[in-house]
Amino acid sequence: MSINDITPQQWDSVRATEKQIGGNHYKDKGIQPLEYAYANGLTPNLTNVVKYVTRNKEDRVKDLLKARHYIELELEMVYGVDPEGNAYD
Repeated sequence: MSINDITPQQWDSVRATEKQIGGNHYKDKGIQPLEYAYANGLTPNLTNVVKYVTRNKEDRVKDLLKARHYIELELEMVYGVDPEGNAYD
């Protein structure tokens, strides 16, 4: 549900998981990326990967590059390796 589609009173009574502020790029999905992430115990980095590969935006390349960046962050921060899988010294 978009903030632009209802009254302020209706907005206040809607569950947070049913709201979306600033677009509708997740609303046609079977599950919100954040709900999926919580259900599957994903780290913040991997949550963002799901978010960026799931949403419908015109600039898919930019979203895929963002997803790749979060994968690289996950590799570095969680596994201590570079994007090629080599351990950092």
